[in-house]
Amino acid sequence: MNPSIPVVVTDDSNKSQYSKYGYWCCNSLVPITTLPAIFIFISAGMHLALGLGFIPIYNTYGNLRHFEFSWFIGVIIGAVACLPLLWYAPKKCVMLTSSVLILIDGIILTSAPTNAGPLLAGRYLNGIAVGLATITFLMHVSEIASNSYRGSCSAIEQFSLTLGIAIQMIYGSQWSPFATFPDLRVLGILDILFALAAGLLAQFCFIESPIVGLLKKDEALAWNALAHLELPKTVSTTTKERFMELKEYVNYEDSLDLMDDIKRGALPLAKMILFRSMILAFSFSLPLSEALNLGAVTNHLTWPAIVAACLRIFGGCLAYPQIDYIGRKLPSLVCAVIIGGLLIGIGGICQNYINLFLERPMAIVTSLCLLVQFFAGAYAPFTSAYLGEAFPLKLKGYFIAVCVVVEQLIHIIVICTFKRVNGAAYIAPGVLTILAAVALLVTIPETRKTSLKEAQGRFRHLLHLRMY
Repeated sequence: MNPSIPVVVTDDSNKSQYSKYGYWCCNSLVPITTLPAIFIFISAGMHLALGLGFIPIYNTYGNLRHFEFSWFIGVIIGAVACLPLLWYAPKKCVMLTSSVLILIDGIILTSAPTNAGPLLAGRYLNGIAVGLATITFLMHVSEIASNSYRGSCSAIEQFSLTLGIAIQMIYGSQWSPFATFPDLRVLGILDILFALAAGLLAQFCFIESPIVGLLKKDEALAWNALAHLELPKTVSTTTKERFMELKEYVNYEDSLDLMDDIKRGALPLAKMILFRSMILAFSFSLPLSEALNLGAVTNHLTWPAIVAACLRIFGGCLAYPQIDYIGRKLPSLVCAVIIGGLLIGIGGICQNYINLFLERPMAIVTSLCLLVQFFAGAYAPFTSAYLGEAFPLKLKGYFIAVCVVVEQLIHIIVICTFKRVNGAAYIAPGVLTILAAVALLVTIPETRKTSLKEAQGRFRHLLHLRMY
């Protein structure tokens, strides 16, 4: 990974052919470069599930609602704090900072697993780390990945979150409510391990984006970054094509002023707030977790959370290969419509208060919640792919931050307003999800195997009726 290693110019026509179909990923270090983020986002998924109901309730936590939404506030702080660092701090340093914050969070949770003050501090630190890493990762990976597998590399963010959610759902739901120590000690130990892994990988495997060199008018730095993203470290015909594509993209973006970027980013921002912030937040929420847990208690079951976690991972595994090989628009919106329909079904049953105490209706609610988790796992990876390519270069981090902040605000509002399982808590999000999916069906573009310049150009148009 040492930038001083000399590169060899080769004419690798076979690799250029393979890259059309995504096989070049096997000859690229891009997947290795994303490894630090995987461990950060697995930790994030565990804390996300922790705030959305998958933890026994202990009096030692103090204000339970504050404990639940504290992590989301931390993510907002981290996303905002990341903005001034975008153009002045190397992305490697930001990822290392995130790793250190998660390490401190893990030490706090391990040392004081039942003390409300330290637990809140740990939750805030983890949230700040995730906010920093999310903006940095989505910007970075969309720049370094080839057009043929940019979506699947970006989807690592949500797929890793899914793994973390599944871990917390499984052991958090099975933990005895009468245990001496709550499961936060286990979470703290895992955070320490994830932080150490992420820090080491960021130190030795992280490669800066070639766009950084092009923005600095340093073509040698950009060439060096591109060469080090290949395995072996060479400058091939494909590398030359990639360099010219990125150079044209940066020159075009650099020629536009601030107002041009704001105008070009406003419409994509509206689309992504619906697609990423709202639908994703509704697909995994505190009301859904409470409905699943209530259904399990009513029917004296212990397995629903485990099955839900497995179904969410299975959904993500099915969606992952579709992103770059089948398409993004139609599969994701089909999942969104189904999620909305399932939410309305859950709300229809829970609308009758008597049903909450009857085994058969709550068994149906449990089944619907399980299906929601499957389709939510399938939907989530598409949001990362679109979020990394929707916005103009110079304001990209700011627009991504807005989407991330809005997503966390939705979670906070739902947590603070949710009192008990009732129909409105599911029908309203279900209707909004379906309406958003219908609107996106005619407005969001298909961006599979397009360049960043072409993808952003498609997002700027209001209507896109093509499904592929």
